[in-house]
Amino acid sequence: MDKRGIVAIVTVIAILAIVSAVTHVGHSNTKADQGSEIGSDKYVQITDQEGRVVTIPANVTHVAALAGQSYEKLILLNQTDKMAVTIRVSNDFPWAYKVAPQLRNIPMNGNQQNPNVEDLISKKVQVVFCLDFTRDKLNSSNIPVVVTQKNSGNPENVDSFVKYVKQEIALYGEVMGPDAKKTADEWGVYFDRKANYVTSRTANLTDSQRPTVYYAIDAMTNQGKNSYPQFYVEMAGGKYISGDTEGIETITPEQLLVWNPDVIYVGHVNSTDIFANDSKFINLKAVQNNKVYLCPQGVAWWDYGAEGVLLMEYFAKTLHPDLFQDLNMTNEVKDYYSRFYHYNLTDDEANRILQHLPPANT
Repeated sequence: MDKRGIVAIVTVIAILAIVSAVTHVGHSNTKADQGSEIGSDKYVQITDQEGRVVTIPANVTHVAALAGQSYEKLILLNQTDKMAVTIRVSNDFPWAYKVAPQLRNIPMNGNQQNPNVEDLISKKVQVVFCLDFTRDKLNSSNIPVVVTQKNSGNPENVDSFVKYVKQEIALYGEVMGPDAKKTADEWGVYFDRKANYVTSRTANLTDSQRPTVYYAIDAMTNQGKNSYPQFYVEMAGGKYISGDTEGIETITPEQLLVWNPDVIYVGHVNSTDIFANDSKFINLKAVQNNKVYLCPQGVAWWDYGAEGVLLMEYFAKTLHPDLFQDLNMTNEVKDYYSRFYHYNLTDDEANRILQHLPPANT
């Protein structure tokens, strides 16, 4: 072959190499390319709460907190500054803004039911934290989606629930990096200590010593079987009343009268009047015996948040005050906020949280 032929071949090879390199760079964020770089410094794989293996960037700096209490988990892990977007954090949670004022500056993205995909892309979101019913709506985004809680298929006993809750916090830590993982591990140790403290005292209660408990989101809406509130109630020494449905469950006044619980906890509204001042419920044992309690509320609702560990203690204190005379909920709340939110509550502030009240002067 003459020199002109050799030069021509070399030129073609060079052009093809350049085109290939440019094409690769132009698509370096696709899932196929991510998969090819697993084990490199760019991408890692994690397993979410649905058991899905998800490929994510190794260095996550922009996340969307679209699960109901994802923002709370990120505050807990000191990762607030990495929230590029969150769902609407309403005025129902003024303690969130008190503990993490920077939350006010984080853009909101619709809601869990209808996330704005274009907005997520424009904000360069690398990972979306969401619930299972949001997952499929984000398929078009090509952004890694991490499911943090399931609407059904939850654990079926206390032991598996304890593992599941710690796994949820650990999942956030794994996604957010080494500092977050360290805090998540510390939270897991804390959760185990508090769970052991409570269950060591309630484990030997007889069936007759366990009050029946109805947990109300509002008067006629409760969390069904295998819910977080169920397991916290059981750990605290109660018998949880629910129907046969997992997830949120709507019942009738007649059904509640048939159940006739010993104790009612009100979770997502601001007053116990929905029972105490409603003539339909005047014959309920819980109403007659003044055993209707308004659940505390802090950075998020306690039932499905990381502060659920405090809800377990609150249940224990109210269900079995004689067993937990040494349990000071004011001190427990203050310690938790100092330890994990790096916010030092006064006694008055802690008591306002326990009474489901906002910060003073808000």
